[in-house]
Amino acid sequence: MKQISLAILMLLAVGTLKAVSQNIYPITSGEMIFSTGTTEFTDAYLAQNPGASVSENPLRFTMAFHFTQYWHVDFGNSVGMFVGLGVKNVGMISDEVLYNGAISDYQNYKIIRRVYTGGIPIALKLGSFKNNLYVYGGGEVEFPIHYKEKYWPSHDRDGSKTKTSEWFGSQTESILPSVMAGFQFPGGFNLKLKYYLNDFLNNSYKDNNFVSDLSRYKNSQLWYVSLSWQFNTAYALSGDKGASAYK
Repeated sequence: MKQISLAILMLLAVGTLKAVSQNIYPITSGEMIFSTGTTEFTDAYLAQNPGASVSENPLRFTMAFHFTQYWHVDFGNSVGMFVGLGVKNVGMISDEVLYNGAISDYQNYKIIRRVYTGGIPIALKLGSFKNNLYVYGGGEVEFPIHYKEKYWPSHDRDGSKTKTSEWFGSQTESILPSVMAGFQFPGGFNLKLKYYLNDFLNNSYKDNNFVSDLSRYKNSQLWYVSLSWQFNTAYALSGDKGASAYK
């Protein structure tokens, strides 16, 4: 139901863009993403492995590769909307204690899982566009493209690292819907908070490698805060003043 609602919202946005003859201009943005979340084991897994636990979900920081092209539609100086198309690197870290009878029964592991996604954001915005100062809120639908997992037999990235990756893998949910809210400051600086509505990991995914087996998770919630610099692409390339047309 969440995915259907967001898809309908996207179609309405496209229709609105075609219908209006207001101020329309492109905005280009990258992001610095600070993500974290929560992972929790199922009761069945803990019953079989009573010494297992999730010790922590540390903050994950990444600058690459994030790129989104937005198209803004202003219905005046105070009310508008935007839609976009972008690529993001999103993921989470978990420090876990897992049963490993082949080595030492229970052992510490640091696990990093991330996906590159293709996404379609949409949001409403309110503020003073001539001053490039506004708040916005909306949602985004993302589709995982490339999955990577790496882990260490330690909570401190000590020892040898094991790494796997896969294009269009099934380790994460196939559609990642989210809600977002943010603040655009004068000069281009942008602050955004995003919360994913689905579990990040596919808890029906099984693997012979016990670290990579995701069926032990009851939930895996993901959210992030991002900082970015956004600029009017049309103004930068051609001199079109876009939002600055409001004098």
